[in-house]
Amino acid sequence: MFTIIGNEKVDSGEKIPVRNPATGEVIDYVPSLPREEVKNAIDIALDTSPRLNAIAPAKRSRLLTEVAKAIRGNVDDLAVTMTRETGRPIKSSRLEIERTAQIFELAASELRRALEGQFIPLDLYELPAGNENRVAFVKREPLGVVAAITPFNFPAASFAHKVAPALAVGNTVVFKPSSLTPLTQLKLAQLVLKEFPPGSLNVVTGNSEMIGDEFVSNEKVSLITFTGSASVGLDLASRAVKNGKRVIMELGGSDAMVVLEDADIDKAVRSALVGRFDFAGQFCNATKRVIVRREVEEEFTEKLKSGLQKFRAGDPMDEGVDIPPLISSDAVARMKEFLNDALAAGGEEVYEGKVPDKGYYFPPVVLRLSPESKARVLREEVFGPILPVVPVSSDEEAVRVANSTQYGLDASVFTKDFSRAYEIASKLKAGTVVINDTTRLRWDNLPFGGVLKSGIGRESVINTMLEMTETKLVVYSR
Repeated sequence: MFTIIGNEKVDSGEKIPVRNPATGEVIDYVPSLPREEVKNAIDIALDTSPRLNAIAPAKRSRLLTEVAKAIRGNVDDLAVTMTRETGRPIKSSRLEIERTAQIFELAASELRRALEGQFIPLDLYELPAGNENRVAFVKREPLGVVAAITPFNFPAASFAHKVAPALAVGNTVVFKPSSLTPLTQLKLAQLVLKEFPPGSLNVVTGNSEMIGDEFVSNEKVSLITFTGSASVGLDLASRAVKNGKRVIMELGGSDAMVVLEDADIDKAVRSALVGRFDFAGQFCNATKRVIVRREVEEEFTEKLKSGLQKFRAGDPMDEGVDIPPLISSDAVARMKEFLNDALAAGGEEVYEGKVPDKGYYFPPVVLRLSPESKARVLREEVFGPILPVVPVSSDEEAVRVANSTQYGLDASVFTKDFSRAYEIASKLKAGTVVINDTTRLRWDNLPFGGVLKSGIGRESVINTMLEMTETKLVVYSR
């Protein structure tokens, strides 16, 4: 498949294979662009800015709505493409395509709120002298060129969260998809460019380190928005800020689920199953750890095992499949390392499921670990279907274990006592705490992000629009 820069479909001699994780087979190739083409994409984006901003915001809003219609009109093709390149179950891929259309619609509707500005009579203020003859206007203006980098796991929604708000407020975009899953995003880009001027959105594929370095060092890029690993994101952010760029970083998580002894255990189990094993656990806000009171540990674990036995692994194109493959053979190798480390650290394997031999599959695993364990699965981000269960004896111990990582994205607390839940939620180091529901929830127009190494800033349609604009004060003196 070609990539898109300006009004041209761009190819290169060097190619990147895109594989189907369910089979390991190559399904397509995308170009591995040289650095000059990335620079060219940034130049074109900057040159296109005046043309994009000549389109009135009300019309940009209508164009975003048209993009949403086009996405819905291509739902089957986009969903199948996503499932083939990510391994995500087809039933889940369809839902993400609909969500992607809704994000574009949200950008269309929130554009008015983001750009409405303020009028301030300055005679409200005594100083400086002469304010009775002045008025002020606060307005928001686009930053210029936004560079966007996305991971493999949410190709459509991540695309929408970065591209729709940027175009809405008048920024042009240079977009870098994951080399593992670029096909869905290239198809989405084609739909966007049927409505917006050529050069408004440019897609670059190739060496991630080189492209990221060009985004950081190129003075024509005003903001970098990145979703991915903490190590890569924080390195990009530190270098970008030194060069005077804005950053939005949505990074990793080691999301804890706390189950108290008075919880609805059946609901907690259902939430853990979705939170950890949906898409084989390959979400930043997947439930990475369950911290359960000892009084209900046995009941919770037995019901968790019973629920997992009903999950079926297999071809993600099959509507009945629950456990899909991981994204790559490297991902499978990392899961083996995590599991072996946990067992060496004293962990007990209490359940292991069955998965196909062919493809990048890893079985769903449930572990029992002590609160004092130094196992990596309790400290690092685990992007796969391994769920450690940690028994604790008090609420204080639950909070301590939950906060024992460098991440702080999402968390959840299960209890019938709201006051107790609120007290624990207030102590958890997390950007979002959900009470009596899974961590695997995100509302596209509410702030999403984390503390510690889980991110910088918050991402939602309206929050992203505000981050992607510059506040300007204009004062008129008569």
